[in-house]
Amino acid sequence: MQPRLTVASETVTPRSIASATSASTKSRPSFGSEVVKDRAYNAANPRNNLTNSDIAYRVKQNLDLHHLWTDLSIHRVDVVSPEAFPLLDDGQIVLVLGRPPDKLYSSDSYDEDGSPREEWILPVRTESKWSLKRWVSVFESLAAYQGVRPDRMLMAMYTEDSTVVYYFVHWGLINPRKN
Repeated sequence: MQPRLTVASETVTPRSIASATSASTKSRPSFGSEVVKDRAYNAANPRNNLTNSDIAYRVKQNLDLHHLWTDLSIHRVDVVSPEAFPLLDDGQIVLVLGRPPDKLYSSDSYDEDGSPREEWILPVRTESKWSLKRWVSVFESLAAYQGVRPDRMLMAMYTEDSTVVYYFVHWGLINPRKN
C-alpha cells in the first residue's frame, strides 16, 4: 500500500507526484489551486521546503554529532542592508555560534579558560549565489548584533545529499599560512 498525502481537498500519492513531475521537469505539476500545487510539489521535492532555520539546525547537528563542537546555539540576526538579500525571510539571517573541540587555524589563540575561541557559522545552500556585497552585509549585521565585527566566519554549504562543506571567509586581506 502506498503512503498517501492529503493536501487541501485532494489526495496525492507519491506515484502520482512522481509521474506528474517526471512528465515535465521544468513546470510544476498542476493539482488545482496554487496552494495545493506548492504543497504537492514540496512533498515530491523535500529539499525545496527547507527554510534557513532548517538548514541551520542541520548544520548545528553536524557540528555537534560529527565534529564534536560544544556550546552551539542558533541566532537570528537582523540584516543591516536588506537590498543585499532580496529573498530573505523576515529580514534576518540565521547563524550558528559554537566552540570547536580544538583550534581551527594554526595561528588561533585560546580563550582565557584554555578552550578554542567561539566561531560564527553561516549555513547556506550550495546553489546560493554570493557576492562581496552580501558578505559585507553579513559581517556588518553581525557587528551590529554583537557589538564587534568578527575577523572571520565559517560558511557551511549544505548540499542536497545532506553533505556539509565548511569554508573560512575572512574580513579583509590575510597573509597566507606558512606550513
